[in-house]
Amino acid sequence: MERGRRSGRQTGEVAVIDAFGARWTLDVSGLDDDLADELLHLWDRALVEPGADGDQPPFVVRRTQKGWVEVDGTEQQTDDPDLPYLVSRSLTVASIRRRSGSCVMLHAAGLATDDGGTVALVAGSGTGKTTAGRLLGRSLGYVSDETVTVEHDLSVRPYPKPLSIVVDPEMPTSKHERSPDDLGLLRAAPTLRLSAVAVLERRDDAQVPTLEPIGLVEAMGIVLPQSSALPSLDRPLDRLARVLATGHGPYRLSYRDIDDCVDLVSDLAHARGEGAAPDDVTWTWFDGTEHEGEATPVPEDFGPSTRVRRTGFRDAIASDGVVLVMRERTPVTLPGLAATIWLAAGEPCAVADLVSAATAQLGPHPGSDQIVLDTVRMLITDEVLHVV
Repeated sequence: MERGRRSGRQTGEVAVIDAFGARWTLDVSGLDDDLADELLHLWDRALVEPGADGDQPPFVVRRTQKGWVEVDGTEQQTDDPDLPYLVSRSLTVASIRRRSGSCVMLHAAGLATDDGGTVALVAGSGTGKTTAGRLLGRSLGYVSDETVTVEHDLSVRPYPKPLSIVVDPEMPTSKHERSPDDLGLLRAAPTLRLSAVAVLERRDDAQVPTLEPIGLVEAMGIVLPQSSALPSLDRPLDRLARVLATGHGPYRLSYRDIDDCVDLVSDLAHARGEGAAPDDVTWTWFDGTEHEGEATPVPEDFGPSTRVRRTGFRDAIASDGVVLVMRERTPVTLPGLAATIWLAAGEPCAVADLVSAATAQLGPHPGSDQIVLDTVRMLITDEVLHVV
């Protein structure tokens, strides 16, 4: 396909890219023809027709007078072979900024069935996303190797960017971009919906790949660092829980070789019909806007009569006896007794009342008074509870 046909312009040096719902006018007119052609080829899967609404700000890649390269307003020195990855990284970051506050963005590979059922495979940088996209994308539609974006209605925005492949394991930040077409990856369906989310866990001792459900809060603790701009959402933990619980999830996919997982991932993607929605996993959401109170030190006369309450928080969820609290932008996981105490401290109460609540919930224990005292002291120190 000629560059002019891609962009709708005679020069063929400008094209419109859709990056998981953020559209950009990619302008490579300031590069030599070979490099401009390479970038347009790499991003061919993400090219779309220009819209009439004008919401397509420029993303300019050009050579500067010093011989350096300017990418989206930032000038830096780079070799031509490294430019495509720099463009990919910069475009992803800029798109995350634009979509912040509107959707759940997971650091994940996305694979889809012919009818649009999509599985998000979440993993940290350098731990298997691109390999999963490159190998599984030969059997399932390639959605992304980097960012899977889930809207409020659980629809998924595609991001069929070039795949960022590590060439030298000793230099994991140096990556080579490959077009999904050149790698023979299948095209994803035009309309995508979330089927399930699975956390990738590569293990050398995994002789046979396995897919198993995991606890919601456990999964959230894993996925939160592998998400972008989640605190910018309204009810961020509730939104994330809804995404992870889709398709009877969340799941952990354990494997040694990802290409052995085609059937498991395909079955997971096909498992949901139209209108995929969360089910099975339940949770309670807590709005932190009504809870005030700053952190306090543990008083010298701390004891059963000391009155405490939850410290202010953003939002929280409770599921299967575990609580996850978002304080500003920092998540805190509270298991077992700590969860019971936090749940009972929604209003000011004495530590002795928390002993009673713990006994009623967890059963009697000969050392319950001291155990609860120690746990409350820890929660005050961790700024989860405060003295009132």
